[in-house]
Amino acid sequence: MTADLAGRRAGAAPSWATPAFGPDSADTSSAPFASCALHGDTASASAARDFTAHTLGRWGLAGLIDDAQLVVSELVTNALRHALSAVPDAHIQLRLLTHGPHMLCAVRDPSEREPLPGPHDDEFAESGRGLHLIEAVSITWGWILIRGRGKIVWALLDHPA
Repeated sequence: MTADLAGRRAGAAPSWATPAFGPDSADTSSAPFASCALHGDTASASAARDFTAHTLGRWGLAGLIDDAQLVVSELVTNALRHALSAVPDAHIQLRLLTHGPHMLCAVRDPSEREPLPGPHDDEFAESGRGLHLIEAVSITWGWILIRGRGKIVWALLDHPA
């Protein structure tokens, strides 16, 4: 995989998050890791929320479910709305990874288009708030471009160890 970091949040991901950015065969033995392929349909955000709740419940992180479901729902919705509109037959992939007091949510999609938050000053906007919500509940978020293969948008959440 050739990853090119780009944008104002480039390079901010922790080094332990590498399995979330690597190929499907990445070594995930050092930390709890889960992955789910999603198809570009209206049920994908719901499936991502269900997968996240089930996974975090299994990992004993039930207290993190609400924030993580919000994050994955917004990440998947953005991928559906902005990335899959250009490549309708492609799929997206959700990856969850936990390490110590942190949990990473990452969504890979086929677009190389930079994720941009909507304007702050339009209180009546019906869309464009997803990345602002992610920013509000996460420690940080960012993206990694994978030349010729899309991007991964991720968010880092805190949880009690």
